[in-house]
Amino acid sequence: MPNTAIKCPQCGSERFYRDGLRYLADGSNVQRWVCRSCGYRFTQKDCNNSDTSQHVQKVQRQILNSPDALASNCQGSYEALSGAPSAKKAVQTLAEVKPKIEKAQREGTKLSEAEHKGRVTELAWTLKKANYAEETIRMVVSALRTLLSRGANLSDPESVKLVIATQNWSENRKRNVANAYNLYAKKYGITWDKPKTKINRIIPFIPKEEEIDALIAGSGKKLATYLQLLKETGMRSGEATRLKWTDIDEERRIMILNTPEKGSHPRIWKITAKLMNMLNALPRKNQYIFGNPNPRAIRALFCSTRKNLANKLQNPRLLKISFHTFRHWKATTLYHQTKNLLLVKQFLGHAEVDNTLLYIQIEQALYGQSNDDEFTVYGTNDKEEIKRLLTVGFDYVCQKDDILYFRKRK
Repeated sequence: MPNTAIKCPQCGSERFYRDGLRYLADGSNVQRWVCRSCGYRFTQKDCNNSDTSQHVQKVQRQILNSPDALASNCQGSYEALSGAPSAKKAVQTLAEVKPKIEKAQREGTKLSEAEHKGRVTELAWTLKKANYAEETIRMVVSALRTLLSRGANLSDPESVKLVIATQNWSENRKRNVANAYNLYAKKYGITWDKPKTKINRIIPFIPKEEEIDALIAGSGKKLATYLQLLKETGMRSGEATRLKWTDIDEERRIMILNTPEKGSHPRIWKITAKLMNMLNALPRKNQYIFGNPNPRAIRALFCSTRKNLANKLQNPRLLKISFHTFRHWKATTLYHQTKNLLLVKQFLGHAEVDNTLLYIQIEQALYGQSNDDEFTVYGTNDKEEIKRLLTVGFDYVCQKDDILYFRKRK
């Protein structure tokens, strides 16, 4: 502890921190002190000497507690504190210094890892208050942490652009990372020119139905139910994991989605008795059907199961199936069955029909345009036969001479 006879030359406080030693030209050294009250740094050759032998220096980064200290915030010698003319030019108020520090931090200063993490966490909380989706916030945080792990300085836009440009990422991934940093830049007042990226639309992999059924059959009870739900409804994985037991009308086998992702519309489906039985077999541990509303947990289980089944069945195509593949498969199959683009758009919850047009091209490639007008047609007036036709997927067309005509696409 410092000698209590020492007093701060600025505020008179006797409360100090040790601040290392100052080495002088003659080879000697003096103890340095920092005032805990006003933030002044000063040195003294002998702790028992009078205050006149002290050399005082202001610590710019300290938060000043006294109004008197604000008026004379400077870094200099004792002459500066005593009001010498040469020191008047060096006097700076805290209001002048703080913007310069913040500007330096915005424009290239290398912050510590802890400071970067703190800023990313603060941004996540800001997005939360702005009502961003949880998955969006997770992706933004993940992208920013990835930039940090690849050596980017988030305070330096040029450093961020260099990292993005040199990564072996897809254009879509680069665009997402740039969008995440754009939110960070807006939050902390960083000016930057967002790098040019382009959206690459790719044709998704569409598996055979028997391959999807093989995955479902080879999975455990919980995962199999989850995959069957994706197959019948075409939900996104995040939408499915957030489903609650209250979203099911068991008596009428109705599934309702009122919390869609990515700006989609709410949807409602009629599910099969098979799926309803699978859902009823699951334990009801909490309000969510699948227990954990985070899709990453069940995705890890799916990846492990998929790999084992691909090896067991000697079918590497199974490795190309993801949760979103079920959505693509359902949309393509539904369009093939109905040829109704607006119905597919409504079923998927797309806000724009442009997102649905892709499935026309996929359907034509998979099934061929020659099948557009090929139907199996039946005509009957027998009630039991009519029931059978409707059960196996035939659609009623018209009635002529007491004969009801039905058809089904080949």
